[in-house]
Amino acid sequence: MSNLILIELTTNSKDGAGKALGTVRRLDHEHWIELIDYAVISKDERGRTTLRELDDEHAEKISAAAAGVAGAIAGGGFGGPAGGVAGAAVGAALGAGSIRLTERLVRDKSLQDISGSLTNDSSTLAVVVEERYAERLEEELQSLGRVVQREMKRAEHEAELNAYIARSKAEIESLQTSIKTQLANAKSTTQAERLKIEGEVATARAELDFKREKLEDYMKMAISDLKSDVREMQSRLELTGRAAKDGIASSLDNVHRQMNHLNDELQQIIEDQIEALEEEASELKMKAAQASGDAKIAIENHLFTVQARLRRKRTKMRVSLVDRLLQTKQWFQILHVRAALAKADVRDKLESGITAAQHTFAELKANMHARKQEDARAWKDIRAGFNKAWQDVADAFDQARRERG
Repeated sequence: MSNLILIELTTNSKDGAGKALGTVRRLDHEHWIELIDYAVISKDERGRTTLRELDDEHAEKISAAAAGVAGAIAGGGFGGPAGGVAGAAVGAALGAGSIRLTERLVRDKSLQDISGSLTNDSSTLAVVVEERYAERLEEELQSLGRVVQREMKRAEHEAELNAYIARSKAEIESLQTSIKTQLANAKSTTQAERLKIEGEVATARAELDFKREKLEDYMKMAISDLKSDVREMQSRLELTGRAAKDGIASSLDNVHRQMNHLNDELQQIIEDQIEALEEEASELKMKAAQASGDAKIAIENHLFTVQARLRRKRTKMRVSLVDRLLQTKQWFQILHVRAALAKADVRDKLESGITAAQHTFAELKANMHARKQEDARAWKDIRAGFNKAWQDVADAFDQARRERG
């Protein structure tokens, strides 16, 4: 994923930002941009403040990022009880990490100038998009009010990424629950009602597939960006002196941890897709056994398509695990640098932890090559073992850092 840009529009109308959001949504719907996050803050003629966020559409605050945009403006720009309560509520709901993100946004001078000058009967729209969409969005908003933009810092970027993932996963889970409920209801209905429900389920499954694929692609872009960061930082590590190596190696360690987290999330999505396709294939097999004639042929054709998709997803899982093993090999190289720079009393302990983890990963790699693609339980076990070994060595380095610190 490219850099994220925060664009803020201030209008001389309490409804202006809401109308501008309609423009943003149209661009998003028409695929001119991809909306990552937004917040709308307005003051009416009496100075009463209202706040609306992207997560409000899903009836809950999911993570730091959505609140970060709104909290920064509401908590940092507005005076009086309304602004204070809004900012405090956002921060309290999401913990210390989001408060730090909020403070970073509030400290930005350009945003403070606009938010602080928000008068009665006016409103502000803050929108987060990828850098490639920022110019088009700003062009659309220029005629609606005063516009400023800035690139989001790394910590804010990570928070927005996590929020997008969490929000997408919540939408996917909601769709999954709806599909299961519909299928359960179909068992006790008439034939006509059952056919209607099956049609609705087919539509919901198509939407579910779309959301999963979109989230999968988004995460792949984010992982690709992190890989670029790794290559750049490794070049710096090779050229720098001993005094600076520890800091760069530590930063590289953090990037690898982010990649591992995203890869694990990605594999979870693929696992969910595999389980859903296996369930759908099982349903189709039962229907095909009970059908005849053209209906049977149609069901079998559908089954063939589902099975083909299932094979592709299993291949994706294998490729993803192989890629994670390669990234882990690179991570170990960084950890060796960090161990060599550690104090003598913990150096041997860290090297021992690295060696043990390397043996574990070698065993996992051997098991991975020995397993059949269709053995879903084995793939889950390998993924779980991978995460356990990875976390053990990460914890060892965290403990060493705490002892040193």
